[in-house]
Amino acid sequence: MRYLILFSFLIFACKPNWRIDPAKVKEELQAQAAQNTERKIKVETRLGEFELELDNRTPLHSVNFIRLVKMGYFKDRYFYRNVYEIGIQGGGEYFDRLNYLVPAEYLDELRPERGTIAMARYDEGNPLQSSSPTEFFIVTDSEQARRFFRKYVVFGKVTKGMAVVDSIKKERSFDEKPVIPVKFSMSVLDPQ
Repeated sequence: MRYLILFSFLIFACKPNWRIDPAKVKEELQAQAAQNTERKIKVETRLGEFELELDNRTPLHSVNFIRLVKMGYFKDRYFYRNVYEIGIQGGGEYFDRLNYLVPAEYLDELRPERGTIAMARYDEGNPLQSSSPTEFFIVTDSEQARRFFRKYVVFGKVTKGMAVVDSIKKERSFDEKPVIPVKFSMSVLDPQ
């Protein structure tokens, strides 16, 4: 029993601290902006790779996302949901939630269109429609995603490899769940 406790402690102690004080999310992300200026990300999957570029007009979402990529949060994660005709969802799942939400940054010029990336959000206890810090989706159909405008913050887009995203979307699914979820890992393309 003692070894099990020690082993559990070592695993927990070796994990990066992804958390942010829920009462100070905006301030902490703004303070981390200077160390997280990168905006280009490579996503590797068994079906190929694609690239993302985050938008500077959504600084809180971009800083939060890039800091998690750099800290290794998005290593060996899954695209675990095919959202009907709209797109694919991945990142941290329900059982792996972090302790904070990212304040909403809705902009009229950033709409959920094919190839854009947006953050998912939790509906319960979230009257300000703040975003999940770790769950995101990539839109594959502009028409179907139109109803998501001002409900989910768009904060970037696929700049290369949209065919790979389409391949992930075409994976066989049952009730929005892929039969074999597609694992992915993210890395920064434009290191400081």
